[in-house]
Parts: sequence; structure tokens; C-alpha cells
Amino acid sequence: MDSLDFSGDLLGDSLEDKLDHLFRGTSINYFQYEGSVILTQNVAIIDDPEITKSFLSKEKEVSIIEKGLVFSREYINQAESSDLENFVFEIGNRNQLVSGGSSTIAGYVKNMEDGEGIEGALVYTQNPFIASSTDENGFYSLKLPNGKHTLFIQFVGMKTTTRNIVLFSNGRMDIEMAVDVIALQEVLVESDRDINVSNVQMGVRKIDIEESKNIPILLGEKDLMKVSTTEAGVQAVGEGASGFNVRGGKSDQNLIMLNKAPIYNSSHFFGFFSVFNSEAMESMEIFKSGIPAKYGGRLSSVFDIRSKSGSKTDFKGEGGISPITGRLTLEIPLIDEKTSLLVSGRTTYSNWILNKSKDAEFNGNKVSFYDVNGTLDHEIGEKDRLVLTGYYSKDKFKLASDTLFSFSDFEYTNSNATLDWIHQFNPNFDLNVSAILVKYQYDLSFTDSPPNSFNQDFTLEEKNIEVELNNFVGERHTLNYGFGAKYYTINPGSKLPLGSESIIAPQVVPKERGIESFIHISDQFEITDRISVYGGLRYSMFNALGPQTVFSYEGSVVNSSTRADSTLYGSGEIINSYHGPEFRLSGRFSITDFSSLKISYNKTRQYVHVMSNSASLSPTDTWRLSNPHLLPQISDQLSLGFYRNMLNNKIETSVETYYKFLQNLK
Repeated sequence: MDSLDFSGDLLGDSLEDKLDHLFRGTSINYFQYEGSVILTQNVAIIDDPEITKSFLSKEKEVSIIEKGLVFSREYINQAESSDLENFVFEIGNRNQLVSGGSSTIAGYVKNMEDGEGIEGALVYTQNPFIASSTDENGFYSLKLPNGKHTLFIQFVGMKTTTRNIVLFSNGRMDIEMAVDVIALQEVLVESDRDINVSNVQMGVRKIDIEESKNIPILLGEKDLMKVSTTEAGVQAVGEGASGFNVRGGKSDQNLIMLNKAPIYNSSHFFGFFSVFNSEAMESMEIFKSGIPAKYGGRLSSVFDIRSKSGSKTDFKGEGGISPITGRLTLEIPLIDEKTSLLVSGRTTYSNWILNKSKDAEFNGNKVSFYDVNGTLDHEIGEKDRLVLTGYYSKDKFKLASDTLFSFSDFEYTNSNATLDWIHQFNPNFDLNVSAILVKYQYDLSFTDSPPNSFNQDFTLEEKNIEVELNNFVGERHTLNYGFGAKYYTINPGSKLPLGSESIIAPQVVPKERGIESFIHISDQFEITDRISVYGGLRYSMFNALGPQTVFSYEGSVVNSSTRADSTLYGSGEIINSYHGPEFRLSGRFSITDFSSLKISYNKTRQYVHVMSNSASLSPTDTWRLSNPHLLPQISDQLSLGFYRNMLNNKIETSVETYYKFLQNLK
């Protein structure tokens, strides 16, 4: 490097600030010595007796010493992984070094091929032994004594790698891992094999999408939701019907979310298929008890489903056909290592198959569906990331048999969008702000008899904002807290005449509006290596809003014959409010390394209710908000469990018992 161009105003800055600004993004390092400035390229001069002494040990020969904070990405990418293992990265600011003190190193562990974060990777040092695992975004954080360390990074299916560091003060280091391809006859690899025993929460199961491939499939179509029915306490309502019953609860008491957005109808094709295309999904967590405080709004369970992000480095495509469906998924890098787009679609050609049938009973039927997923993932910088996800699905059918939908054109749609902004304040503190839009609607048209022809519809909309913060306090505390609000708009339905010959009287039910707000805080605390507790509090409030006319009734029977009076509420006026605390408590005592006892208590509240004339969820079900005559549902659940792994964690066993008390069920 013969010269270095520079422009800017640095008046008033110290010499060190000027040099830091000048050489940022280059491979040039500097060292101040007795009024002189010594410049080096690809080498950092370290003037600290303790650290220098550690370099002179004969344990390992150090070939190159690098200052990690001034590495440019282009410079690092030119080095092979084995070369990076020989570098010594300087983390933090040497002028902030506190002798005998500790500092935090944090960053992201990523897949070298696509730049995606690796969840569950182990990052540790051997002397002293201090370890951390990456979260769902690949983020890790380690608090280490200042000085020289070797980081070991391991993950199943990836090549183990190391990084030599000199830790001066708090700093960041991102680490890339390469795929480890090994030819084997047959192997079964399971990560987190002891989580059944070690996790403080009970009644929780995290399912990898690959597991869905092992579940028997219908007509060649993989179904993510079918995996959940293999869990104890989760039971499908029945074939040809959608929904699940979890631990004795109703099917509408389950919160099913895709990227934090609720899904109000989770099935295609009368419940035979779920609305989730497995090729576009990344993971699913099921909470039956031990529900974290950040979740709320339903009594029985939470299904937290996350979609995949596309590769930021390579274009990829995946597709397939089955007897009744076709699907295609594309991963498109837009800006190398920064921005990616994933688009996935699935559709059915069942109408073509039905029309080929010689049976007249099938010829009159029409059944079809399709769904589309999209994810736009953009890294703004080292500390900021934007993720935009969208989903849309549509079912349409007409049945000629003697059913509820006979000779009716019926269709329903799910649509949602989520925008996440993820910001890292420091290695131990991050923020996630989410804006969410949800819409579910159905439309039914009956045209077989012109005098009785009608159109009926229903619409539910949500506009949500959520703020979540995570704070890693020391090695044993993990704080999670936040707040949010949901604005509901429900059109309970209208029934209108269809065609000039129809004699159907118009019926229109007024819209309902409401705001559900909440605040939550929780702390997971490892008291000792064998005792761990989780304590959380969620406080929720629901306000029913006008405009609305609210009737009062005589006696306990609510119908038109007992109507006594009415009150008119204006737009935005609060009709009534419900609120209360929701406690979330869990504890784990490890009897041995392979067995533990767990206990949990959950209190949950539900402010939206389904109106149905069947035990299972139907496409024609309508949802209602709590009001003066429809109280929120409340649940208290106490659970106790014993967990035991055998044969070196090859076999998991558990026994759970629970007591559930439900209020205000109608």
C-alpha cells in the first residue's frame, strides 16, 4: 500500500481517534511509542507484559497477529479457514484494558455458504472452561478474563474451528463455519440430547422441520402440523376437521403463530393438510405448559412457527410434485452477504383429478388451495437487521353432496405480514421491534335456488406492535421484557340477497373493535448447576371500543325477548375493560446428570372467542371479542413432571401430571 486517501474534519479529536478513523476498514495497524507512531500492515504490536508473556509460551507458535476491529470483510474473505485459525485477533481497545478484569466478547456464528446464523452452536474456552450456545439468530456472548484465549466453536454437521484472541475490553467477533461432509453408511444425529432433562421449562418441544419427513404423509404431501399430534397431550380433532385439542382445551384455545402473526385457520382441504409449506419453514416450538411470559392471548398452548430466510451468497431452488400438489421454493441473494429473498409457493390441481372421475358424485365437486410465503432479510450493519415476512393462502371449494356447503361457492383466506427490526446495543443487550398485520376472512355464496340465493361473509383483522428486549445479566441471569398492543376489527358477518330473484332478508351484524395491550418481564436464573428457576409476569388489558350499541337484559337469559335497554357508544369510546396479571413460574431440580424434577404454574387469559356449532374448528366459525356479556376466558394450570434419559441420552422418558382450572367458558 503506497498511499491512503483521506478526507474529513478531525479537529478537536485526539491523535488516537484520528488514527482509528483513518485506518478503520484497512489492514493497517498503528502503535504509539515515545511520541512516534509506528505503522504496520497485517501485524499488530502489543505492549503488555502479561499478554506478551503468554505469546512466548511454547504451547503454540503464533504466525500472524491481527487487530480484529480493523479487519475489512474483503481482507478476511481472502483467507482460508485454516489461516484464520492461525491469526490472533485483538478484541476491544487496549487503552481500556483492566489488569485482572473481565470483558465480554460477542457476535454471530454463521454458515460460510449462505451467511445464515447457526442456532445451537457451542462457543467455549478450555482454560478456564466457559461456554455459551448461540440463540435462534446465531448470536453468542462470553464473559472472559482479559488476556489471551482460544475460542472453540462446534456444531453438528459443521467443521469445528478455533479463534485465537487477545481480549482487552468488550468487543465483537463474527465467526463463519464450513459444512463438514462425511460419507457414512447410516447415521442418526441429534443435538441438545439432554435438553429433556436440563431445560427449566416443561411441556416444551422444539421440532426441526426435517422431523416432519419421518411422519407418514397423505398423498405425498409433508405436513408440519401432523408432527405435533405425536406429542403427548396434543390430539387432532378428527379427520376432515381442523384444529387440535391440547390437554383438554378447546381447539380455539391454541395460539398458532407464523413469524409472530396469529393464524386463525391452520388447515387446507378440510383439515387434511396444514397451511404451512414445510419447504419454507425453519422450526416450530410447542408450549403446553411452562409458557414464557412473552406469549399470551390463548389458554391451552402456543405453536411458534418460524419461516426460513434465503441464502445471502448462493442462488438455490427446490421443488416437487405430489399426486395433488406442486411446490417451488427459490432463495435469491440480492446483495452479497447482506440481503436475501426467499419466495415459496404451493398449489393443488385436485380439480383436474376430480373432473377425471367417472363418478357423477365427484364430478360436481371443486376443491383447490394455494399458499405463498416470502422473506426479505437485510443486514443494515453489524448491529441492525431488518426482516420482512409475508404469507397468503386461499381455499376454494364447492361440494355437490348433502353437506353444509352443498351447491355453495365457499372460499377463505389467511394473510399476514411481519416486519422485524433487530438491534444490538451491546453484546449483552438487544432489541426486537415487530409490526404485524393479520387478516382472516371467508365468503360463502349459495346459488342453487334463485329465490334463496345469498352471500355471507366474515372478516377479522389485527394490527399489532410488539417490543421485546433481551438482557444477559452475568452468566446465570437472562432477562426478557417488553410490551405491545393489538388492535382488533371484526366484521361478525352479513347475509345479503344474491340476484334479483332472491327473497332473502338482509342481515348485517355491527362491527366489533377492541385493543389488547400487555407488558411482560421474566428472568431465568441458574441458582446452582442443579437448580434453575424461571419467573415471569405478564399483565394484560382488553378494552372493547365503540361505535357500538350495547343492550342490557333482564335476568340471566340473554335474547331479544329479555332485552331491557340499550346504550350507544361513540367511535373510540371504551365500552368496558378487562385486565389482570398472568403469572408464569417454572423450576427444575437435577437429581443426576440424566434425571430431573420440574414444576410449573401458568395463568393465562383469552379475550377472543370462537362461535361454533361444532366441536372442531370449521371454516364458517366466527370469532367474537369480549364484551359486557362475553367475559374473558381464564386458565390456571399447575404441572409436575419427572424426566429421565437413559443409555447416554439415547432414550428420553418423562411423566407429567397437570391440573387445569378454566373459567368463563361458553
